[in-house]
Amino acid sequence: RKRRGGRTGATQPEERPATVSVPQPSKIKGAKKAALPDFVEPTLATLVSSAPSGERWLHEIKFDGYRLQARIEAGRVKLLTRSGLDWTKKFGKAVVSALADIPVGTALIDGELVVETSAGASDFSALQADLSEGRSDRFRFYVFDLLHLDGYDLRDVALITRKELLEKIIGGDNAIISYSGHFEENGALVLQHACRLSLEGVVSKLRDAPYRSGRNKNWVKSKCSARQEFVVAGYVPSTTSRNAIGSLILGVYDDGKLHHVGRVGTGYTAAVAESLFKKLERIRIPSTPFDERLTAEEARQVRYVRPELVAEIEFRAWTADGNLRHASFRGLREDKPAKEIVRETPKTSKAAPKLQRRSVKLTHPDRLYWPDQGVTKEGLADYYAEVWRYASPYIVGRALALVRCPNGISGEQFFQKHAWKGLNPNIVLVHDPKDPPDERLISINDLDGLIGLVQSAALEIHPWGSMVSDWERPDTIIMDLDPGEDVSWEAVIEAAVETRDRLKNAGLVPFIKTSGGKGLHVVAPLKPKAEWPAVKAFTKAIADSMAADSPNRYVSTITKSKRRGKILVDYLRNQRGATAVAPYSTRARPGAAVSMPLAWDELGPGIGPAYFTVENTPTRLASLSSDPWQDFRAAAAPIEDRANRRKKAA
Repeated sequence: RKRRGGRTGATQPEERPATVSVPQPSKIKGAKKAALPDFVEPTLATLVSSAPSGERWLHEIKFDGYRLQARIEAGRVKLLTRSGLDWTKKFGKAVVSALADIPVGTALIDGELVVETSAGASDFSALQADLSEGRSDRFRFYVFDLLHLDGYDLRDVALITRKELLEKIIGGDNAIISYSGHFEENGALVLQHACRLSLEGVVSKLRDAPYRSGRNKNWVKSKCSARQEFVVAGYVPSTTSRNAIGSLILGVYDDGKLHHVGRVGTGYTAAVAESLFKKLERIRIPSTPFDERLTAEEARQVRYVRPELVAEIEFRAWTADGNLRHASFRGLREDKPAKEIVRETPKTSKAAPKLQRRSVKLTHPDRLYWPDQGVTKEGLADYYAEVWRYASPYIVGRALALVRCPNGISGEQFFQKHAWKGLNPNIVLVHDPKDPPDERLISINDLDGLIGLVQSAALEIHPWGSMVSDWERPDTIIMDLDPGEDVSWEAVIEAAVETRDRLKNAGLVPFIKTSGGKGLHVVAPLKPKAEWPAVKAFTKAIADSMAADSPNRYVSTITKSKRRGKILVDYLRNQRGATAVAPYSTRARPGAAVSMPLAWDELGPGIGPAYFTVENTPTRLASLSSDPWQDFRAAAAPIEDRANRRKKAA
């Protein structure tokens, strides 16, 4: 990729020389001698449906934080919001101190303050959480434009020149202040790459354009998922806590009138839900602030508030009747006035794929399953509705083992494979021929069955490697690469490639997925001819040969004392009754990670084993031109033929 400048999103910073020569602004074409302004209204990007192409455009990763203007004058720093509010004290001392150390007399710098997750992507929800907790150690200020420098107004200078000057004065990456580099390839390619990594999107800028305040076409933004601000017009109380919200009622303005667009019931941590309850109780009003009266269903249990607060919401699409579909709360936007909030719609927008409707009614839909991420029961149901068409081939028609967590991941967890009382009627009971006649395992045939599992607090789904129509002959094998302590992620990737090559040499077609935990799963489809003992022996031979050939890297026995610094090549998933986590299944662990199928060329340091989550997976899937596992079942091959060939050769 042809990238100019420093770190962007999950990419790594490029090396820069320790000392640089900064050009004098007086010698730059378009620079005008002028006093440092108190504030400049920022340039705002216009939403478009796809990133533009051509050499006129530069493309930057869209950050997910607070847009701020850094005003520096003789070592004194102010941080100003997009509307000019002074938020210098809001972000602690480290950011201000780092800006004060920039070797300039006066400067006005445009940028965005973010918190980055462990995966390297900015996360507005994490930023909100850190602010509410008074935490400032993860703040990072990405700078992308320079409006004024040392007595000269640079707004009429070409963007590419402003950026080059900014990069030079910022110098090396210091972990707090970073220059935002750019890409020069085709915009669609940059956007596709960003979306496959589940980033927010791309901002494309005319390379020779001046800096102009307000919304214009010099800067355009193309997003990976639908996301914008909405006015909070009311709330529904929580069904699980007395002093918390369960969902927010949202609206947008149109010609000065507030229109209802639905509600959002996931994305809140317990602390955020309680904080919102306190804020909203103080501004309650007796009647609706909307221009039109809500239907009885829309108004059920709603408590209305003065339409003063603004919430940032991520959602999958607009429904035909103008409501949000599968919305998730990302945080309050204190930097934007409610009256300015209108519906953002790109001029040409491709229709969202039609989803299968779910009919299972959820009790306590606002129950938190992942408290730190704010993922509720309803949020998990929405996630599975989004991924159903991708996930269903790997879970339908199989016996399933589950990890159930009735009170979320912070409560009791238990592994369950047999049916229990009160089972949702959409969940199918199946009988293992080797079990007693009165015992039943569980299975599903459709989305409603899966949502029935969500209602039952099943946070992990582990299918058998064989279908219930053919219990004794598996159609899938899994090699689970489980790193011990002190094993690098790069070593796990190398192990996956070696496992792939060994399976290919055996005549199989291997696929790869993250585990959602610590490692990788190499998975191969089988033609269901061999029975379980033969399949187990085959996979054991692969694991044992890897351990024998590289004893310093691999072990094939599960003994923990032997695993430090090594990778367990776990073949025991390939025996009768054993299971492994399904593709797209969530994990009952902090972070709400999922097991994600990848293309082999996606393996790399930028995507760790728990990179993809309930929150960011739909963004990735919406960006894919093709499913990396679309040929999985068609690639099935028998292992019997290979064994027979070996016998004949002997």
